[in-house]
Amino acid sequence: MIQPRLVIAEKKAAPDLEAFSLSNGLRCVRLDPADRPTFDRDLTQLLVDEELDLVALTFDRVLPPEAVRHYAGRMINVHPALLPAFQGMRGIERTLASGARFGVATVHDVVDEVDAGAIIAQAVVATVPEETVADYGRRVYALLEPMFLQVIRWYAEGRVGRDGDGRVVIRDAHYGTLPVSPALERFEPRG
Repeated sequence: MIQPRLVIAEKKAAPDLEAFSLSNGLRCVRLDPADRPTFDRDLTQLLVDEELDLVALTFDRVLPPEAVRHYAGRMINVHPALLPAFQGMRGIERTLASGARFGVATVHDVVDEVDAGAIIAQAVVATVPEETVADYGRRVYALLEPMFLQVIRWYAEGRVGRDGDGRVVIRDAHYGTLPVSPALERFEPRG
């Protein structure tokens, strides 16, 4: 079972994180990314010292290689676009600019290469002509949030494994479903 213990956030993150963390029995640490070497050192030290079962990120930064290696196979992140097609920053904007009729939100393993880890789950979101980035983004995140929570639950249940090619496979999950594959089991998309 995975028990949440630590919230690490940037200084500019939501001001109510400390109150949320305290009310849920979690330690909250804020880091300032302005000094990248210090940020990387402090983040790595926090993660290595905690020896967590799973590191669940909503990060848009390249992580220090030592932290990534330490948590190999136990660190996941979200990406608001189709991987591997739209790696890196501004995935939503690039999806819309490409003229794609569908975009995807992805939960993936974290590896040293940006957005190149094994895909765990993806959610399909149709694009709408003339839709704003903000409106499309809201629809993407309405699926990304429950999908992320579902993936964390799969890890907690010990159902995450790998096939012979290194791809992530969820035991007893339903694949080939839309809008999320593997299918959500316990979490519903937000309206």
